[in-house]
Amino acid sequence: MGEGVVALAEARRGEILSFLQELVRLRSVNGRDTEAAVAHCIAAEAGRLGLDAQLVAADGERPNVLVNWGKGPAGFALIGHMDTVAEGNADDWSRPPFAAEIDGGRLIGRGTADNKAGIACGLYALALLHDHRLLDPTAARVILAGVVDEESGASSPLGVRYLLDAGYLPVQGAIYTYAGDIICVGHRGLLRLQLRAQGRSVHTGSAAWSQGRSGVNAVTGLAAVLLALEQLRLPSPAHPAFAGLGCTITPGTLFAGGDFESMVPATATAMVDIRLMPGQSAGAALAAVQAVIDGEVGQRPGLAVSLTIKNRLPGAAIPSDHPLVQVAQRHAQALTGRPWPVAGAGPANEGYMLIEAGIPTLCGFGPQGGNAHAPDEWVAIDSLATTVAMYAAIIQEYLWLP
Repeated sequence: MGEGVVALAEARRGEILSFLQELVRLRSVNGRDTEAAVAHCIAAEAGRLGLDAQLVAADGERPNVLVNWGKGPAGFALIGHMDTVAEGNADDWSRPPFAAEIDGGRLIGRGTADNKAGIACGLYALALLHDHRLLDPTAARVILAGVVDEESGASSPLGVRYLLDAGYLPVQGAIYTYAGDIICVGHRGLLRLQLRAQGRSVHTGSAAWSQGRSGVNAVTGLAAVLLALEQLRLPSPAHPAFAGLGCTITPGTLFAGGDFESMVPATATAMVDIRLMPGQSAGAALAAVQAVIDGEVGQRPGLAVSLTIKNRLPGAAIPSDHPLVQVAQRHAQALTGRPWPVAGAGPANEGYMLIEAGIPTLCGFGPQGGNAHAPDEWVAIDSLATTVAMYAAIIQEYLWLP
């Protein structure tokens, strides 16, 4: 396909950019907005491009959108999530976070890199395949899936999980369309735990507290647990695609406690974030955390600390020499003029669901961008058409591998 497909994609550069700006201006902050307006916008643009789209949902207020071309047995999916994180303090941005303004070749806005630019590129890759009949639609099926609720912790039953369980992704390969500059073969896992400490309140000026006859400080008790967890080292398998990454434990990413200035705090809560390597046992990690809790509680009579799992998802990766990786490497270098590293991602995403379902997946591959979850999130405008061309070329070759 080479330069020809790039030229075809470049001819639609203005349309791709305008569509992406429209998506960014539609606020879809997880926990604050639904993704419905974004889903309807994608469906409308698909219709304008002559592609079939449908909304499917486990929760009618938060529909996923599926755009399909072809009806054949050889299937491939481009997947991106429509929700975003919050913008934070707008004063920290150089441009209004939802204005989708251009600055020096970059489109600035919340959700550009994570994950709306990839969705826009995916839709136009389908249009390219459709308009120029680069695949036989009787033999192949290509799906763009805009999914909901990824930012709640990549373990939602409403998005990718629902589509897999309902049979909407009959494919043999997939790309999660995150912006970046690597061919992402997988990601670390995530354990996100809430610890809740229960002590006993008493007046800080009382004789009972002064003499140690009453009161249990839940805040200092929980702090002791967190400090012990900071020293915990969990054994984890090395992985060649995750150079420089290992299992990390971050205690106290959120912390709250106490009721009043002159009261010994009877309650405290904290979040603990644990990143697991592919192949690492979540059960063993939980047992080690519980052992730390039990050890600290045993030294503080009257203190109780409970553990609740908020998010639990495994690390996952496909082999670095998988045919999908090799195809992506060839086309990425051919169309951008540089070799792309093959690596795993530190943050977790929904790629594990697809890999566990037997679908070889690049867990991140897309346009150039950065500052995801930070002020001045951006995507490089020049990379959009190139990404459309890469997606189309990868899908065409991968589906026709022997």
